[in-house]
Amino acid sequence: MPDFPLRQASPLHLTAIASRYGIGSELRIAMGGGTPGALTWTANQAVYMPVSIPWPYLVARVFWVNGSTITSTSADFGIYTASGAKIYSTGSTAMAGASSIQYVTPGTPFILDAGSYFFAWACNNTTNRAHGLAIATPATAALCGCLSQTSAFALPATATFATFGAPGVVVCGITRTASGF
Repeated sequence: MPDFPLRQASPLHLTAIASRYGIGSELRIAMGGGTPGALTWTANQAVYMPVSIPWPYLVARVFWVNGSTITSTSADFGIYTASGAKIYSTGSTAMAGASSIQYVTPGTPFILDAGSYFFAWACNNTTNRAHGLAIATPATAALCGCLSQTSAFALPATATFATFGAPGVVVCGITRTASGF
């Protein structure tokens, strides 16, 4: 009998920038560590952050971390295929709770098959502050596989990927838990 697990349990939370399944390792190397903080967002700008999931994953909720200032702002979190087709998005969702995690529950939980995806995030106001990592150069973003799109709120049915031009990447992701955390 082996003394190690034969199966790895999928993580409770899977994020784009703080997970080995996203761009976390690449960002830490490219940015020399970097500390997440509040980002002043560009209105209607979408950021696309790559993730690669090695097993099917039940999506019971999605989430993002709000920054230090929340005004009359709405956000939209989405999941896209590697080719840019939208699988899911929250739609325009009023941001609530400064410096806190905001969860949104899909109407019906769904399964993402093993594969490559993009987590997307956009907001409709420049007074919003999202919580994430600032990326100073398009070259750093390109090394990590990040893309962006202007005029992308609410998130479009098909992404029009462009060279990264967003203020940074947002702490956001999916979870298999229906409540808690």
